[in-house]
Amino acid sequence: MLDRLAKVVIGRAPLPGRKLTVTRSLILSRLRSHKVNIKKFVFPGSDSTSIQRAALKISGNDIEQVVLNHIKETKGFSDLKPRLLAKIRDIFLPRGQVSYVISSKGNYKKEGGYRNYEVEFSVDGKAIRKVSVRTYLKIYKEVYVARNTIKRNHIIEESDLLKIRKNVDRMPREYVTDKEQLIGKISTRTITPSEAIQGNTLADPPLVKSGDRLQIVFETPFIRLSAPGISLAKGRKGERIPVKNADSKIVVFATVKTRNIVLVN
Repeated sequence: MLDRLAKVVIGRAPLPGRKLTVTRSLILSRLRSHKVNIKKFVFPGSDSTSIQRAALKISGNDIEQVVLNHIKETKGFSDLKPRLLAKIRDIFLPRGQVSYVISSKGNYKKEGGYRNYEVEFSVDGKAIRKVSVRTYLKIYKEVYVARNTIKRNHIIEESDLLKIRKNVDRMPREYVTDKEQLIGKISTRTITPSEAIQGNTLADPPLVKSGDRLQIVFETPFIRLSAPGISLAKGRKGERIPVKNADSKIVVFATVKTRNIVLVN
């Protein structure tokens, strides 16, 4: 008889922290389905019994706080304001040694904006539960914008710039926070007033202009030759431009080294 009773399943064990109510009628029904003579059983006490599985409660507030702390510690921004997009519910875990790992889900091109995180809880080294946390990261930085309209091919001066505190969480990462990266550069397009100046809208100005007189230099470890020349195009440092030998009138291509020196191979 005991062996037959051991095989009778009354119900599934509840999840950690949850309850299962077992009624007398449920027990009798399970016994009858296994051909057990229920007339031989007496059930003292109430008609139902509640069974609660022992568990460790992790509050939603605690989960929220560890994720927010993780964001602040890993992002490294001094002016960062993360916020949660949904309330996190309490969870219940089996008793034991609890540990957790927080990871960011997805790939993002911008520094801020929407971010999804996942908290994986383990008990005694075994992964038990994953909790998804949706957040929004608002980041503020002091960036440089155009004080007035900056026309194309304009050499940037300090008077063209204005530093403001700006929300950059949805901005492309090419914004600039160091004015030394801007002054002396040339704009490649028109920049409107109050527009954040991006690194990809600027270029180094040409060292050599068309018509400049310069020295055409050929050198090896053992010899150095030079001749006067005239540039036939503008060029930045490292660019190859056509130059004309002022004596022979021969046109060659040379690499810009300085404002008045170009190198030929």
